Amino acid sequence: MPAESLDLWLTAVGWETLLNRKGTTWRKLEPAVQASVTDSHSAKAVMLAQASTIKRPVIAWPSGRITVGFTPEAWPA
Repeated sequence: MPAESLDLWLTAVGWETLLNRKGTTWRKLEPAVQASVTDSHSAKAVMLAQASTIKRPVIAWPSGRITVGFTPEAWPA
């Protein structure tokens, strides 16, 4: 995971949106690691160490907009 891309995504959508707390990777993390994620900096550290904690898909649209996750209404027809 390139840190520059992650920085861009964190700025665009925020760490709360980008961090996948429902996935198996998150659930397998030690409770102390989970509890340590309290802000963008700590979330970034976890996402860099465990890229699968990033919610998918992350799409950088040609317009410059970035979306995270799949919702049918957010995708062009």
